[in-house]
This record gives sequence, C-alpha cells and structure tokens, in this order.
Amino acid sequence: MKLTSFAPVTSLLWKYLEHCEIDPEPIYLKVGIDPELVSNPNARIDVHHIDQLWAEVVTIIDDPTFGVKMVEHWHPSMMGALGYAWLVSSTLRRAMHRIDRYAHVISESLDTKLEDTPAGLKLSIYIDDSVTVQPQQHTLIVAVLMHMCRFNFGDELIASKVCLARPEPEDAKDITDYFQTEVHFDAEVDSLTIARADADSELSSANKQIALMHDEMLMKYLVDIKKGDIVQQVQSIILDNLPDGHVTDRLVASKLNLSERSLQRRLKEHKTTFRFLLDGMREMVAKQYIKNPVNRMSDIAFLIGFSEQSAFSRAFKKWTGKSPVEYRNSLN
Repeated sequence: MKLTSFAPVTSLLWKYLEHCEIDPEPIYLKVGIDPELVSNPNARIDVHHIDQLWAEVVTIIDDPTFGVKMVEHWHPSMMGALGYAWLVSSTLRRAMHRIDRYAHVISESLDTKLEDTPAGLKLSIYIDDSVTVQPQQHTLIVAVLMHMCRFNFGDELIASKVCLARPEPEDAKDITDYFQTEVHFDAEVDSLTIARADADSELSSANKQIALMHDEMLMKYLVDIKKGDIVQQVQSIILDNLPDGHVTDRLVASKLNLSERSLQRRLKEHKTTFRFLLDGMREMVAKQYIKNPVNRMSDIAFLIGFSEQSAFSRAFKKWTGKSPVEYRNSLN
C-alpha cells in the first residue's frame, strides 16, 4: 500500500530552501512533487517522492546539522488540525498523546510510542523500513517536537533526554546548542523525553473546546486516509452513516459493491467482524463527544445511531464498564 504524508509538511523544507536563497520549485518538480500541493491542506504526497526530495536537498546543502536550523521556519499549519490541536492542549502530556494517536495524519510512514519512563514522559518516533531517512531528517523530527513543546511551555523548557537515530556529525554544536542538553546519537530510535512535572504542568494556552473540535476533525480525517484497507473502508462508511441510525452490514456491503457474505469473508481474513468494527467506532466517537461538556447525552446517543438514550447507556457501559455520565465525570 502506498504511504503518504500531509502535503503542507513539505512547506517547511520549501521555506528553508528559500531562506538559503535556493529556488525550491525546480527541486520539487524534479522529484515529481507539484509545487501547488505544498500549501494544499487537502493534498497528500507519496512518501517516496519526499525521500527523493530530501536526497536532492542534502546534496545541495552541505551541512549535516541543517535539520535543527529548520525549526525556526515551522508553523502549526504545516501539521494541519494536529498542529492547532497541539497548541491548545492543556498539558504537554495531552499534546504528545495527540501526536501518538494521530501520527499518520502527518505521515503514514511514522509510528509512535508514548510511555512513562524513570526520566519522564517519552515519545519515540519509528519510521517505516521502506523509507530512506537522511540524518538531517532524524534531527528535524525531534527538533520540531522540541520546538512545539517550547512553543506551548516556554523557551526555558529543557528535555530530560534527547535521542537521535543518526551518527554524530563532526561538529554537533548547533544540535546540542539547540537542545541545551546532552544529545544521544546513534540511538536505536528517535525520541524526546520530558520530565513528568513539565509534561503535566497546566498550560496557559489551553483551550479545551478548540482542542476537542480539532480532535473530531482528526479522527474523521485519519479514517478517511485509510480507505484503501477493507477494515478502514468499513470504518469510514460506518462513521459517515452513524447519525442515520441503523448501520448494517448490508448497507456497508452495498456501498463497497460486495455481497454481505463477501464482506464477512474479507473481514474474517483480517480477524475481525462487522459487529466488532461497528461497536468500536461507536465507542470511539461516543468517547470523543462525551469529552465535550456541551454535548448532551441524548444528542450523543442519536449521533452514534441509537434511537434511545437508555440503549446507548447500556451499550456504553458494556464497552467501558462505566455509564456515559460516570465516564464524563472521570475526565474531570
């Protein structure tokens, strides 16, 4: 399956090339990237074209540390709704959780792992084996993450641990100066660790309502970009049709031009069932809506396809062990 990245992410490299007085357009065209896509929030680019783009750039810019110098040109819009959701997160922990959950919105070549460690909250970034990654990209990924943390927390923030999955350059001063701490090169995986006290500190820029609005956008967008997978296709159709009431396997099969039996067989090949996917999508969407105190339980029940609030409450308790009200109260 072709892996793609959110097109505006590449605008960071475009801006840095312009900063270096290098015309980016012929470079992008050479590797098959339409320059008009760079600022298009509805576009995605094959990650292998981005591989080629970076390969071209590192031959032009003879600086093994330029990845860390790019961060001053970063803007939240380069990550779309995820960038804006990050900015209004109430804590860095919740911001990192959003990265962990929605990493594929940025690039399907990225996977993440968020965990508490003795050194603090650690976010690790794993890059798909099919992708050729330049050393400067490893630096950029962690530097942008650090930049985003400081954007919310303040410039005084210093990570408790920084790991880069790249060799140490002969002169690493620009990199260590940026992070203001020891950098562990030749690491198995790129990662950034923030002290727990800093990760859980309430941020003045927090706006829960705006964050939740962007979460809903990201959830739908993430399902949409996965439509090539039969499971993701089914989830996308379920999501689109939940408010209409009865979402059935017959409805989904017809929209996929399959018989019900063929749909069941293909889902079985992926070790799942229609009922499992339907309940999973209902639970996911319900939890998202419940987080917003403006949403009434009766409205949430309707939005996920229940005609009665009591039926929704019973189902939700079966999924989570808590009633919808208990779940909402547990979030406070």
